[in-house]
Amino acid sequence: MKFGFAFRRLALIGPGKVPAEVTFMRGLNVIGGPSDSGKSFIAQCIDYALGGGAAPKDIPEAEGYSSVVIDIEANSDGRVYSLERSLRGGEVLCKTDGRPDRVLAAKHQGGKEYTVSQFLLDLSGLGSKKVRTNEQGKTRPLSFRDIARLVIIDEETVIKEDSPVLSGQFTSKTVESGVFRLLLTGTDDSSIIAKEDSKVAKGRQAGKVELLEGLLKATRERLAELGEAVSSLAEEHDRLTRIEALIQTALAERNAAQASVVPLQTKRSTAWKALKAVQSKLAVLSELQMRFDLLGQQYESDLRRLEAIAEAGVRLDQLKEERCPICGALAEHQHHEHPKAIPTPADVSQACKAEAAKTSKLLQDLQTTRAANASEIEQLQGTRDTRQAELDAISSELNELMEQLVDVASKKVDELRVRAEYCRKAIEHLERIQELEELLQEANRPKKKQKMAVAGGVVSTAQADPFSREVEALLKAWHFPDLDRVSFSENDQDVVISGRARKSHGKGVRAITRAAFNLALLRLCIEGERPFPNFVLIDSPLLVYEEPDAGESTFPQDIKKHFWESVKASFTDAQVIIIENRNQVPDDGPLSNVNVIRFTGNDQGRRGFIPEARGDK
Repeated sequence: MKFGFAFRRLALIGPGKVPAEVTFMRGLNVIGGPSDSGKSFIAQCIDYALGGGAAPKDIPEAEGYSSVVIDIEANSDGRVYSLERSLRGGEVLCKTDGRPDRVLAAKHQGGKEYTVSQFLLDLSGLGSKKVRTNEQGKTRPLSFRDIARLVIIDEETVIKEDSPVLSGQFTSKTVESGVFRLLLTGTDDSSIIAKEDSKVAKGRQAGKVELLEGLLKATRERLAELGEAVSSLAEEHDRLTRIEALIQTALAERNAAQASVVPLQTKRSTAWKALKAVQSKLAVLSELQMRFDLLGQQYESDLRRLEAIAEAGVRLDQLKEERCPICGALAEHQHHEHPKAIPTPADVSQACKAEAAKTSKLLQDLQTTRAANASEIEQLQGTRDTRQAELDAISSELNELMEQLVDVASKKVDELRVRAEYCRKAIEHLERIQELEELLQEANRPKKKQKMAVAGGVVSTAQADPFSREVEALLKAWHFPDLDRVSFSENDQDVVISGRARKSHGKGVRAITRAAFNLALLRLCIEGERPFPNFVLIDSPLLVYEEPDAGESTFPQDIKKHFWESVKASFTDAQVIIIENRNQVPDDGPLSNVNVIRFTGNDQGRRGFIPEARGDK
């Protein structure tokens, strides 16, 4: 079995308190005992631990207990989860081996992963299902609370005249029928496309008209800002066509004018190149002349320095030498035996004169070269002026021709393009106005009311036929008296047994047929392998034998025996928990090999669900 889960243990815990526990197994589980032994309290604790809104009733025996814990085993992989919730409210703590603890929100929140509802729906294979909420086809995510009322049936619900499908709340009827149809067919309402609410549609339509009128006004204002009279859309298209033809003609004229000035442009280019060549050579020679000037200055400086050295040498040679220039000895002490170390001043003077003669020769050659270079510079300056005059003349002629031909043609092209752009903008605005007027006309047109075909809000007799046959099979197995045919009423959303509505029976018969209803749903989902929690808990289905209504006292006694035998044999893979008065729970026979939890209400055996406090008798 790949869907659902089974309960393994329910415990009530508290600081310093002995846990109140019951254990369960797959198949049939029976909790029997007298009144006030905690049987119904167990059902309340289970529902509360699974995210129920109402906490278990405050009973004296539960004083000091703080939390309820329920262990469940997933049918898909056998993993055991422990759900713990405080009796004072709050969220649910989920524990399991090998995984970190999680806190699950007790209240369902559609699309939220960490809620106890989503956790249980995922185990049941219903995690992504949706149900319809109104006739317009609006949907919402399924909640485990939608399923819980079909698998946990308390002692008050089991005898109600209302359909087991419906809670009696008018606003919930669509959702409740949709949940039942989902369980019967396996198909949810996620494919339904909701019909828009009429008030919302009118508001949206009015908003659309207002928006279109605003856009239309703004477009007309932009059209008026163009500043010229605008004709109709067709006339503006014709006008644009004529202007584009004129543009092509003007472009041809401009191209012809540009072609006529090409020879002058070529001539100007040649003159410009000749001028640049002269200017380049002139710049080189001018730079060379500057360097010649610097070299001449250097030669003249060298000559002056050599002349000064030569004059100093003559003067020094004329002086009487008193001390040796080498060792500093007086003349009388000079032996003149050491070699001559430096030339005499006269020798230096002679060498300077010879060097000055060579430098003078170089300076003379440099002056000759400078004069020739200066002459060439002067000649190039004249050529440059001539070339510049030629270029200026050609440029003047070219500019005059450009102004007369090319510029006039280009200006004509630019003017035509401006006119064409104006036409395009006018056409754009006119087309936008036409489109907006059509949309506004469509928006103001009265809409025909159309009924949208949405899947039926209630479960039909045909859809429930397989389910009806399951109910019939169970009642036959229980030997229900005078059983003929079981069908399903669309109006009541309930079964009709042998032509008689289920709600028309007394409360005892309603209880046992309610058990047949919910157990048949469980069996249908098991056999069809449909997503379902795959457990059912029913409190007091055999009330007909405990508190019969008038006319029910003669209800066949053997039905009880067949009831236990059938439930025991039919649900070995799933889990069924039946809570009953101890008088209706046999000691053996039909309940052999069944998990039977018996409360005695006294000191003989287990008194009740919650152990007696120490000191109690």
